[in-house]
Amino acid sequence: MSTEVTIDQGRVVRPLRAFERTIDFYTHRNPIQFSLVAELDRPVSASVLASALATLQDRHPLLGVAVDRTAPEGGIPLERTADGTPWQSIVAAEQTRPIPPAPGPLARAVLVPREPGCAIVLTFAHQIADGVGGLRALLDLAAALCGEELPPPGDVPHVQEDLLAHLGGTADGGDAAADTPVADDERMSAVGELTPFAARTPHIDTLALDRGLTTRLVRRCRQERPSVHAALCAAATVVLHRRGREFVRVLTPVDLRRAVGLPDEVVNRFAGARTGSAAHDAKDFWTLARRTRASLALQRTPAALKAASAALAQHAPSSADDAEAMMCAATAADIQITNLGVAYPNGQRLREQDLSGQDPSRQSPSALSALWGPAQITQLRGEHILGVVTVGGRLRMAELTHHPIAGLVPEMAAVLADACAETPQPVS
Repeated sequence: MSTEVTIDQGRVVRPLRAFERTIDFYTHRNPIQFSLVAELDRPVSASVLASALATLQDRHPLLGVAVDRTAPEGGIPLERTADGTPWQSIVAAEQTRPIPPAPGPLARAVLVPREPGCAIVLTFAHQIADGVGGLRALLDLAAALCGEELPPPGDVPHVQEDLLAHLGGTADGGDAAADTPVADDERMSAVGELTPFAARTPHIDTLALDRGLTTRLVRRCRQERPSVHAALCAAATVVLHRRGREFVRVLTPVDLRRAVGLPDEVVNRFAGARTGSAAHDAKDFWTLARRTRASLALQRTPAALKAASAALAQHAPSSADDAEAMMCAATAADIQITNLGVAYPNGQRLREQDLSGQDPSRQSPSALSALWGPAQITQLRGEHILGVVTVGGRLRMAELTHHPIAGLVPEMAAVLADACAETPQPVS
């Protein structure tokens, strides 16, 4: 059997295509998996969680597959930690334990009992899901644990390249022409450097904005016209410039489900977009945020996404060496920020671009008191990967890195607080 198929119970589900194959080849030597954390306000037994995981696996076909190996041998693996174990230590440790491509499934769960409830850490191999897909699974799992009935099993998700090839219409990039994106700079194309995987435990830093600051951030973004995500990118950029970096690149995974209207499924549905700025660009926070939003809007139009997908399909990697070279060229950045948006009742998820137009304090999914992630490491030297998600009116950040910058996440929060405290300026 070739390395280009996904199988389930001895049956070929569908071939891997260029995008998935790039990730799979890359993971031959550089394991990529990511974790999401749900904090619940009630205890959950291991047996109840195992049953809910089985329901989740039935709901989402790719949670029951392997890549080019023998068929999956059962349900999603489940471990239980000692009561009171910090979930942060579990998330960091999950990055040291590669999920093998076979025998599957390509996901696992850890139950972390604590008073008065529990935390559940779900970890996914990147071959089958991205952060938004992982959140879809986590919200469904929380719903199942609360006794809610999940929708019937879905079909096997279609190949991303096929969906993009038949894409029409325009993206809702907003007023992308309102500001001119950062001019091209040769530093944008600088290639990253891999560090061999050695199962080192990464540093993790987490912080939740309080409800007041989250609300002020949303309102201010509504006034100034960047997205909340663009404000987060600007905050990270300002902090890194303050630490002496003359040029800062931020990598943003673009969710194709929301960018061009693809189905909300547990699968890979993303593309990468990079923005950059020189130190002098960071003097006016909101101008930088608007410029960032404009640049991202141009990169997430249907034409841009289709062109990037077609280019990858025409030059699909045929080896781990090829995939590593592509990843080092395409994903190198000073920081990667994945914003999963707002999680709402009934498993709904609001894309981050719409956060500035909504009330993030609306009721959270039943029993769900907090969400964190996605948390991952990709083995690029000097990388900082920040996962962001909002639930219960609080925006939460989780950063993983092997090269910690003391105070990076708290200083980002301080930059946002200062920007929101300033007097709004008229936007032409």
